[in-house]
Amino acid sequence: MRKILVIFLLMSFCTRAFGDADVSEDAVKAAFIFHFISFTQWNDEPRDYYVCIPDDESLRETAREMFKDKRINDHGIVVSDQAEGCDVLVSDNVPSTNSTMTIGPLTKGALFEFRLIDNKMRFAVDFDKVKRFKFKISSQLLKLAILENDT
Repeated sequence: MRKILVIFLLMSFCTRAFGDADVSEDAVKAAFIFHFISFTQWNDEPRDYYVCIPDDESLRETAREMFKDKRINDHGIVVSDQAEGCDVLVSDNVPSTNSTMTIGPLTKGALFEFRLIDNKMRFAVDFDKVKRFKFKISSQLLKLAILENDT
């Protein structure tokens, strides 16, 4: 029940975000990334989550600031400018993988894609790729997504 409330609050925040001049597009994207991680069942290794953002310095710095001192299931979050060794990779250059959560153009093989629709940040997901992804993504998160390739 708590996760459903968090998702609802995230979505209501994100749908109003661009009407509020204090909230940047990068902050909304970083919030989505945080929730993508938290609504995924990862392995139980006691290490930090590595979020790699090699192509977008502004988003990388916003994520670093927002994730500082944050924890998800007793794991810290490290933001990197590298494109390897990632749990989450945000890039236009998406490698073929089923063990790294990729965020970028779906047409280039990413799992998630940010979309600005009617001045609201949304996200799309390649549903076929979700089925092949190594870790389990919560159906509560997928209910909020624009589903592509849902066959």
